[in-house]
Amino acid sequence: MKQRAMWLSLLAFVLGSAVSTHAQGKYEITPFVGFESSGNYPVTTASGVNNSIDQLRVNQATAFGTFFDYNVTENFQGEFLWDHNNTSYSARQALSQTYYKAFDTNVDQFQFGANYMFLDSTHKLRPYAAASLGFTHEANSGGNSNRTAFSWSIGGGVKYYLSPHFGLRGDVRYLPTYGNSSYGTYCDPIYGFCYPANVSNWLNRANIVGGLIFHF
Repeated sequence: MKQRAMWLSLLAFVLGSAVSTHAQGKYEITPFVGFESSGNYPVTTASGVNNSIDQLRVNQATAFGTFFDYNVTENFQGEFLWDHNNTSYSARQALSQTYYKAFDTNVDQFQFGANYMFLDSTHKLRPYAAASLGFTHEANSGGNSNRTAFSWSIGGGVKYYLSPHFGLRGDVRYLPTYGNSSYGTYCDPIYGFCYPANVSNWLNRANIVGGLIFHF
């Protein structure tokens, strides 16, 4: 409840700021809903009831949240993204290669980035490319520790403006979160040779959402 009240207060603050700058028309707020895919990473230290666990998977889930955009130039926007999904983790037993539910989790992803729109504001339909850096916070159940880790995104979408103040938006992006590091094989992308090294493992998730644009 406290977390929900905090986000409602933040939304009210941004809406108030947007209304006060009505004349500039620089702000966009886009509440959205959509889908976020699953992602997994290997583990070497956790153990299950009967067999060792070799992988953890965050499961696919419904996603919802908000884009906050600020028009820096005609085609360039600064953007903050909050994306939330209520989901769970599954663990894979090494011997049987089967998954079972491990614990529930609430995932909040916070991204700070930018959009580049390929057409100017005289067009109603405006495709764009997007990229961002940020972090992901997991609130885990069942006595499992909460976790905050680095994340980033790259993708794009399209905006369609129904009027000067309202529009529709569809957004698709790759949104990975750092999982852990483990000893594995690294292959050099330039020279092609491989060698043992400590490698980073990521929760490689895709996010597909749509929402209603409020432009002020």
